[in-house]
Amino acid sequence: EMGFKEMRGGKAVSSFWNFDALFTAQDHPVREIHDTFFIKEVQAKLPSKEIVSKVRQAHEKGVGGSRGWGYLWNEKTAQRVILRTHTTCLSAQTLAKLKPQDLPAKYFSVGKCFRNETIDWKHGFEFNQTEGIVIDPEANLRNLLGYLAEFARKMGFPKVRFQPSFFPYTEPSVEGVIWHPQRKEWVEVFAAGIFRPEVTIPLLGNPIPVLAWGPGFDRLMMMAYEINDLRQVYTNDIQMLRDIPLWRQ
Repeated sequence: EMGFKEMRGGKAVSSFWNFDALFTAQDHPVREIHDTFFIKEVQAKLPSKEIVSKVRQAHEKGVGGSRGWGYLWNEKTAQRVILRTHTTCLSAQTLAKLKPQDLPAKYFSVGKCFRNETIDWKHGFEFNQTEGIVIDPEANLRNLLGYLAEFARKMGFPKVRFQPSFFPYTEPSVEGVIWHPQRKEWVEVFAAGIFRPEVTIPLLGNPIPVLAWGPGFDRLMMMAYEINDLRQVYTNDIQMLRDIPLWRQ
């Protein structure tokens, strides 16, 4: 309804697209086995030498006036294959394919992601994520918050609260939280921000504003269907599946 085109991609991806292209340092804790599922004895093929060189420079020395992370970037580390930890890897791949005449543009995806999480009522080792990006030279933070609020409204949540956050690949960064009436607490569903120049310059060639967000779709489903425990979504309870409505807003 809002004019977005769909992005698609595989669940197994290279660390390059999942982390390096998104300016996540190679020694960041999220890249360790206690957070990410790695596939043994497989190496991914990296994209063009031009893109790899620009990403390397962003990490080692910085681009667009930044200082980078200040370490020697390792190509073999970028070739490690993982189960994607977020659908933002699709956004990185999409940006790398865009041409100036394609802009402005808007893309979305809905896909399964995997993280080595401790399982509880709002965490699982697999989850669905909704990805959205808007590439527009005129875009700003107010536009981003407007998209998030409208998305939440369309999903049936008119009240959403935004708060500052940090992600390696966005600045500014925000989290969006929605009140869970059964649990009586605010639950994070949006991770969002504007891609840093260290992401956009290597992939797009210019520091064009890219609004980006990735709601955890399972948590939205929980609240839409008044499910109090995320694990219920994956129990395959036949009676629950028969009784639950197809959609309710």
